[in-house]
Amino acid sequence: MTTTSGSHAGRHREEPAALQTLAEYLELPLRKGGSLIMMQQCDDVCGMYVGDAAGGQADLTFYGTVAATIANGILRLTKVGRNRMEIAGREYYFVRSLTHFEDRGAVVFVPA
Repeated sequence: MTTTSGSHAGRHREEPAALQTLAEYLELPLRKGGSLIMMQQCDDVCGMYVGDAAGGQADLTFYGTVAATIANGILRLTKVGRNRMEIAGREYYFVRSLTHFEDRGAVVFVPA
């Protein structure tokens, strides 16, 4: 039996949660079109939007927030550029990039 302790144990629990959360949000642009946009952290959460990242923030549809720890896990487990990963038995292909809306940075996930 393998056990983990300390900060590694917390990180291992966050990683599956981060991937599951990413998969749930990636389903939105797959069904509705557009991209998934994760806004820069504010008050320990990140807003999650779907829409055209080239447009303005007012044109995006808000779908909720994720805890900063989950958002950080998503960033740790993905990379800028093309990504291919299996989450819960399903393959996801997307391109991760960065953009800026008014006074905030954002990470964009474009299904590929």
